[in-house]
Amino acid sequence: MGLLVLDSIGERGEELASQAGDALGIAVGIDPEFGSATFDSDELADDELQAAVFEALDEADADWRSHLRVAE
Repeated sequence: MGLLVLDSIGERGEELASQAGDALGIAVGIDPEFGSATFDSDELADDELQAAVFEALDEADADWRSHLRVAE
């Protein structure tokens, strides 16, 4: 089971997170109050999930790192 939390740091963060989740068929919880997106997968481990999400984000917008970053 994998879990990945990204902080939205740009105006398109939530939109891009949703697009990546849709492209991968992975559940994404958007929390506008905290400005974060949580990806949850029963099939992928943490590192596999992160790689898949980053690849989907790269395809959606090459500049996605201006809008999202891995939460600490």
